[in-house]
Amino acid sequence: MTKKIKPTLGCVLALLVLAGFAADVAWADLQVIPFTARVMNGSGCPGANNGYAKMTNSAGTYNITPPANATGCTFTDASGFAAPYVSVATVIRKSDQLTWCGTNSVTFPVASNQQYSMTIYVKSTPPPPTNSQPIKLQANWQ
Repeated sequence: MTKKIKPTLGCVLALLVLAGFAADVAWADLQVIPFTARVMNGSGCPGANNGYAKMTNSAGTYNITPPANATGCTFTDASGFAAPYVSVATVIRKSDQLTWCGTNSVTFPVASNQQYSMTIYVKSTPPPPTNSQPIKLQANWQ
């Protein structure tokens, strides 16, 4: 009887460990979006810039809903262009227009009942990128 309990107990412990790992897994969305060249003036966030690329949802609109159980996200320009390329990652929560900004990347809290707009603005003078050249946008949900 002792021999049967040990393997069963080992299987249960292994399942509990795997369930713990699954609970902490981060989800990632990577999109390749064409750059839209458009000179914009302004101060604050994102400030003056030379164009943008916006992340879309599965329906092709700009309102992104986080995965269930996500509590945070890091939105990043993953394009990998060499210096002097500089971008600003901007996220706006739809319900109250609260905005988060960061150079090339920004981390912000999320709630699964909210929607967010995520945009990369290019601060440096292009190229890169040229108009319609792809920019890689990545959202890592935690």
